[in-house]
Amino acid sequence: MKIKKILFVLGSGFLFLVVFIIDAILKNIEGGLDGIFFIRVLLVAAAFVLLYFYVDSKIKSAEGGERSQIQRLGAVAVWTGILIASYIIVSILPLNWFESRDLQLYPRDYLTILFSTLLSIVSGLAMIITVRYVKEMLFYRRTRGTKRNFVLLLVVMFCAAASTYNLRPLETSLGKTILFTVAIFFIIVNSFRLSWIAYLSRREKIYALLYALLAFFGFMAINIILSEMSSLTKALLYFNYPLFVFVQLSALFGSVYFGMAFISTLFHLPTAAAFDRKQHEVSSLYNLSRLITQVFDFNDLAKTVTKMTLEVCEASGAWLEVLPSDGAKEFGKKAGEHRLDGIVSRHNIEPEAVEQILFGSEQSVRSLVLSSKKILLVDNVKGDRRTSYISRIRNVGTLLVVPLVSHDEPIGILYATKEIDHGFEDDDVNIVSGFADHVTIAIENAKLFKKSLEKERLQRELLIAQEMQKRLIPQTLPFFSSADMKAVSAPALEVGGDYYDIVMLDEHRIGIVIGDVSGKGVGAAFYMAEVKGIFQSLSKIYSSPKEFLVKANEALISSIDKRSFISLIYAILDTRTGELVLSRAGHCPMLYVSFDKKQYVKPTGMGLGLRAGKLFEETIEERHITMKKGDVCVFYTDGVTESRSSTGEEFGYERLLDLVAAHRNRSAEEIKEGIIQGVWNYTDEHGYDDDLTVFVLKWQGV
Repeated sequence: MKIKKILFVLGSGFLFLVVFIIDAILKNIEGGLDGIFFIRVLLVAAAFVLLYFYVDSKIKSAEGGERSQIQRLGAVAVWTGILIASYIIVSILPLNWFESRDLQLYPRDYLTILFSTLLSIVSGLAMIITVRYVKEMLFYRRTRGTKRNFVLLLVVMFCAAASTYNLRPLETSLGKTILFTVAIFFIIVNSFRLSWIAYLSRREKIYALLYALLAFFGFMAINIILSEMSSLTKALLYFNYPLFVFVQLSALFGSVYFGMAFISTLFHLPTAAAFDRKQHEVSSLYNLSRLITQVFDFNDLAKTVTKMTLEVCEASGAWLEVLPSDGAKEFGKKAGEHRLDGIVSRHNIEPEAVEQILFGSEQSVRSLVLSSKKILLVDNVKGDRRTSYISRIRNVGTLLVVPLVSHDEPIGILYATKEIDHGFEDDDVNIVSGFADHVTIAIENAKLFKKSLEKERLQRELLIAQEMQKRLIPQTLPFFSSADMKAVSAPALEVGGDYYDIVMLDEHRIGIVIGDVSGKGVGAAFYMAEVKGIFQSLSKIYSSPKEFLVKANEALISSIDKRSFISLIYAILDTRTGELVLSRAGHCPMLYVSFDKKQYVKPTGMGLGLRAGKLFEETIEERHITMKKGDVCVFYTDGVTESRSSTGEEFGYERLLDLVAAHRNRSAEEIKEGIIQGVWNYTDEHGYDDDLTVFVLKWQGV
């Protein structure tokens, strides 16, 4: 883009230089040079076209930064001043100017040609900039006919300029006069496009008045100069008659347009304050809406709300109260320590005055608003019986109280005061009411955000607990050529109460334990961790499953909650002989499938933590099984058998028995996967309702 601008400037400068050289050569030649004159006209036109492209690209790059209408108006006023200054400087120079013969102009010296060229370039450039900026002003909030009227004006201006192509500098014609008149008509039509003035602030309107007045007088001065046959006028006519017409019409357009702009701005000035206020209200509501979605610190938002209330309504004081029962504790306030604990933001009013207004009477404005849940406006605090109890407070003439209501329940109150009576208008009440609605949303959003943070924190902690619980379960099972073992455990929630473990009791014996804590979630997970510690410490001390369960119950009975219990099944396998000894404490029976039978092995025993002493010991029974090659034992929790289909029917023991029997000849891994897949399909793939654990032991034989 910068290269293009440089090329435009260099190209136009080169063409103007060529025109100057031609003029210098033709200074003393008269007549018979129509061809060269035509080429000169084309060179001048091409030079100004390149100059226009430069101005257009320059303005567009500036408009990319969203230049305001006042800046455009100021730029036009500045260029008008530059052009007038150029006229004044050139007029006081000791030039010989022109002599007139047969309606032609002949420069007396080369300096006249030079300054005539420079003056014409500055004049054309100033008018190009003027028309370009006025176009942006015309097109602000344009209507359907705006572009059409402006294009027609440009067409008529160029036609009027082109009609003078064959005229001598001091000659005129009827066609030029007619086109000039039509151009004036379209100038007037376009000068009524002043919609940008209505959207200026009061401060901007004052600047607009100043700039429009300067531009108007500047263009009027240019019109006066060009209307007289002065040396300056002759300089423009000598350089290029069409350019002179374009400059003259552009100056006329500028004087009419900016004169209309001055008058219109003057009429808009009395309503500027009201417009500024409305604009500020809209801006404040927009900013408040943006803050609600971006700022989750309620205290910062509350300060913004009370500050905006002061600015928009021109209130003398404002404060925001969040009711302790709903909001104060949520945002770090300690309800009950002081009656003003719920005041989360306060501006330009003393705490003593706030306390007197809120709690100075049993029938205070606060209690009235809380009971009615409606806006309360007291126009005369001293004369209204509802506020007679606060009449001695100075600087409070009008009081506005707006409740913050969410789901038909008040969660806070927004207050605003003015020193004079009848200080709040209907618009003030509406805007404060709008603020109150936004603040209500903000309070609810802040609560939800706080809850979401808490939920996210708990979620992270549960994920950590889940990882820790996974480490409590064996990551790999020991390998034996005689026994193929596979296991899986899946909690219904992030953490669960199911547990399985395996321990080497000696070189040839292993202990296998499967447990299920009543309930689900974090509480069950804690008990599960405690069971692991008991199993790891007691299993190597007591050689029989029954003894282990008795001692484990003694260790748990004092710490477990009375409403909870733990079911457990413990088996010891001799990897040399295939002998399996097991005891059960209220747990699901072990499933045993061999080549000639399938059954549930169900030794008696109550759950851990239900009873203590001999009563528990007497219920525990031991069973002995000698496994043969191909026999399968399945330990599991009730999450398998109690999984339900979409109709509510449980998976049950029979389905599990048939499923394992059908997979008996497969490996332990395939049997385990068959059980999991069977339960998953049965529940219609909606997931498990309870923690689920499966441990498969298949005897391979020695």
